[in-house]
Amino acid sequence: MTRRWRRLALLPVLAGVLLAGCGIPENTDVRVDGQGPAPGLPTGGGGAQTPASRLDERNNTEAFVVNFLQAAAVEAERAVEQVREYVAPQDRADIRDPNPEVALTVVRLRERPQITRAEAGVEEVALDVQQLGLLRPNGALEPLPAQEPEFTEYTFQVGSVAGETGKFVLNPPAVLLLSVDALNTFYLQRTIYFWDTSQRALVPDLRYLPVAVPLERQRTVLLEMLISGPSNWLASAVQALPSGIRSGGNVPDTGDRLKVTLIADATPFADERELDRLAAQLMWSLWPEFDNDLELTIQGQTPKVYPGADLLAMNGTQALPETPERFTVYQGRVHRLRSSARSGEPIPVLTEEVNQNVVTAGFTQAGGGTYAALAVADGGAQRLIVGAATGAGTSFDASTRTFDDIGRPVWLKAPGDAGLVVADGGLFSFRVGSGAVEQVTLPGVTGEVQSVGAAPDGHRIALVVDGRLYVAALSRGGKLEVLPPRRVPTSLSDLTQVDWVAETLLVAAGTNPDGRVSLYDVTVDGAIETSSLRDLGGASVTHLAGYPANPVGGGTVGARMYVANGVPYDLFEPSEQIRPEEIEGVEPSETGEPENSTANPTAPFFLY
Repeated sequence: MTRRWRRLALLPVLAGVLLAGCGIPENTDVRVDGQGPAPGLPTGGGGAQTPASRLDERNNTEAFVVNFLQAAAVEAERAVEQVREYVAPQDRADIRDPNPEVALTVVRLRERPQITRAEAGVEEVALDVQQLGLLRPNGALEPLPAQEPEFTEYTFQVGSVAGETGKFVLNPPAVLLLSVDALNTFYLQRTIYFWDTSQRALVPDLRYLPVAVPLERQRTVLLEMLISGPSNWLASAVQALPSGIRSGGNVPDTGDRLKVTLIADATPFADERELDRLAAQLMWSLWPEFDNDLELTIQGQTPKVYPGADLLAMNGTQALPETPERFTVYQGRVHRLRSSARSGEPIPVLTEEVNQNVVTAGFTQAGGGTYAALAVADGGAQRLIVGAATGAGTSFDASTRTFDDIGRPVWLKAPGDAGLVVADGGLFSFRVGSGAVEQVTLPGVTGEVQSVGAAPDGHRIALVVDGRLYVAALSRGGKLEVLPPRRVPTSLSDLTQVDWVAETLLVAAGTNPDGRVSLYDVTVDGAIETSSLRDLGGASVTHLAGYPANPVGGGTVGARMYVANGVPYDLFEPSEQIRPEEIEGVEPSETGEPENSTANPTAPFFLY
């Protein structure tokens, strides 16, 4: 069973997004950092694209340097050889075979290469770069060692060699450099999955697969990535495959059945349920085709066949509706937007008594229940109210603690009865059935917490702290715990807001390199970024809510709503600005305009 989901393409022109007086130009355009598709979108491949040869640019030094920064974009075992082809013969010994593995230093050029003539026939090249991390052979982009600077300069020379044709790199850098353009052009973004430690949710892990890998081997390479284990920042929150598991060979696709053979040193699976979970993990990781079956063989055991539809259902994120339910706060109450899914239905969970003095809110559905968290004005302070509508009825609990300012509450899926909220510069957790709001520690990170967003699997979060972007995994056994956050390098500075719009994709608001406020889509490792709104001028983005794309079907981009200079917008809706007349329950006056229409809706959000 394959589901097809509506594609929400990034708009090439977002004209009239914000009206005059908001500090934002009428005309906007899209900017992509690097070549290729928008981040988070699967791409084709199979070896059709390969990096340029050294001799492809004999006269243009800048183009030669660009090609040099792409040379390592091949399978890991060939990277050193490819880079050496660009290096002068007398310097090739400096490009050594790495031990124990090839690690490519992925960099984002902050400006064009600076090229000056050093002497006759030799040019000096300086690269001003942002270092994004180390690309490992398992396809994971891991952070640089703590002592390595994020911003640095690499220098080398380009010149000719007697008796040789074309240009060469002289005195090459001591590391294997790979530009982010090369990562976006010569690698496929792929997602592999690991079960969280409680085995409730499949947690996505972003990997990069070289397009040089032949199509018939790509699933086999993905299996090897899965066996190698999770990325470092997820390792304590998920379960790796049991030790002693190895690939039993190539992973063929017969057209109607995906066949996976594993070799186990012992009997690693205690019961059939563990095998079922492994089958779902394999199908979701090896390019899911849920029209097909999966045949799993543990060497020495009888093969077992799993229907694709059964494996589809084992990942809760596939249940995300195509069209989200959209809400906003207006005049102190939560309202449904008219263009929302389930338009005309009552507001979930909330009673008339509770739906008063609301500042911001968050809804979710999980495990047969619907949950709401509200920040409400209480005198000169704000208080959090948490409620649930389940088979046992509807109940609400108000926090005993008040704050000066509470941000948008976010719920954590799997199981879905707990959430996180930013309040007075700190991060706090809340839970259904309790009035307690407990502060959450961020190991190794200090500063004012400005925004939090929760991934659709419920075991990863994104944070803005002191204008910087982070992601972190969660430990949810008993007490909620945030594991050491990972810094996400991006071209944005002074960030204010973040949320998730796909399994491995964030949307963040901040200041772009031109000094203008913008919304960027950023992969969870910071490598690939796209500007969904080119220029918001000097606007202040004080609120941002994303709706993650459903992972089934591919090619979808999640929805986004935000508030800039006090005006709410929905990026993908035709009217873009959210106006009072779009709000259900707001009746027009005798003039035909909504009553009190000069007041803007605030704090738009999605139910998911």
